[in-house]
Amino acid sequence: ICLTERSQLWELPFPQDMVETFRVAELRSLLSSMGKNKKGLKKELVQRATELLQKEFRPELLSAIRDLYNLRQSSVVNSRRSQVITIPPATEVIAMPTVTHNLVPGLQMIKLPFYHTLETIVAPMSLVPNFGPKLQNSYITFRLTSSQCAQIKNSQICYTESIGVEDDQYPPKIAVLVNGLDCSVQVRYSSMKEGVEPSRPCCPINLTPLLRQTIENHVTVTWGNYGKRYSAAVYLVRAFSSAEMLEQLQNRVVASEEQCKLKICEKLRCDPDNEIATTGLQVSLICPLAKTRMSIPCRAQPCAHLQCFDAAFYLQMNEGKPRWTCPVCYKPALFETLQIDSLLSSILQSTEEAVEEIEYLSNGSWRAVREERESSKTPEPSLLSLSKITD
Repeated sequence: ICLTERSQLWELPFPQDMVETFRVAELRSLLSSMGKNKKGLKKELVQRATELLQKEFRPELLSAIRDLYNLRQSSVVNSRRSQVITIPPATEVIAMPTVTHNLVPGLQMIKLPFYHTLETIVAPMSLVPNFGPKLQNSYITFRLTSSQCAQIKNSQICYTESIGVEDDQYPPKIAVLVNGLDCSVQVRYSSMKEGVEPSRPCCPINLTPLLRQTIENHVTVTWGNYGKRYSAAVYLVRAFSSAEMLEQLQNRVVASEEQCKLKICEKLRCDPDNEIATTGLQVSLICPLAKTRMSIPCRAQPCAHLQCFDAAFYLQMNEGKPRWTCPVCYKPALFETLQIDSLLSSILQSTEEAVEEIEYLSNGSWRAVREERESSKTPEPSLLSLSKITD
């Protein structure tokens, strides 16, 4: 922890904790400023202020609580200031958590393609449930520099069922407060049944608008405890658009046209166990997602089929709802596995817009499939649909 920052500004507890330290005069002053009844014993005044925090929380209420707390604590801080050792500030230290969290060694959040992690602010920490109510509160505290506060982008929540990379998953009934203010969490439930987790994909939570500069930030994660374990982390990231992701994909090394032809020839080799001899493979030039002619054909490297989909449309779709699923075989098609098909790209550029389908031949060549072929009386060689070909 950076001792310099701690000597210049004491750590503020949560609003409810501050209220519980107030004297009767301070409690009456707080309730009076909020237009509430200020009569009663201290226990009643504390209860009234606590209910006010829970039911009618407003920025001006938080400000009034902080002012009263700071006024009371200033004399204590001044008396101790002479005992503090000053150390020159270090930017890379200030961003670290200022309290001990329940860190989970070996746990990694899943990589988010549209976010490049610049720095880990709070490493994956376990959301530890307390005995009692189903609805739990977990707390994260950290301090940022001014530049970091302007850039901080997201936090992630995942399972803590094992060590390694875990998929993002929100717990049931999730809600997030940043410095006492509601933080938007986009959730969708498939059922209103008790204990149901929000549907995936779970997008990262953007804390940026509610963060404070130079002083501590307090994040409260409210979640339903139904037997599963979760972890949360906070990262400093740079967000990429789908257009920037497309540029990254185009800059990758792609397989040459000759390599693509060899793959086609392998697909068309006769299978001794197959009674039907395949002499051609039909490939659609229409994107199965956009239903329009592809401009940048791509597919995932693990996919066994040759059918492609449009890279630009696929990235735009995953930017809004990151599912990363191949629209042809419905297997995972993660960004790092995507590859542009150079042969099909060349074919798209050399054919007319009216051509919507081509046929790869056993010698590695190809030809356009014309509509008039359907009315032709000439018997055609046996063809096998590309989307059904597997290794």
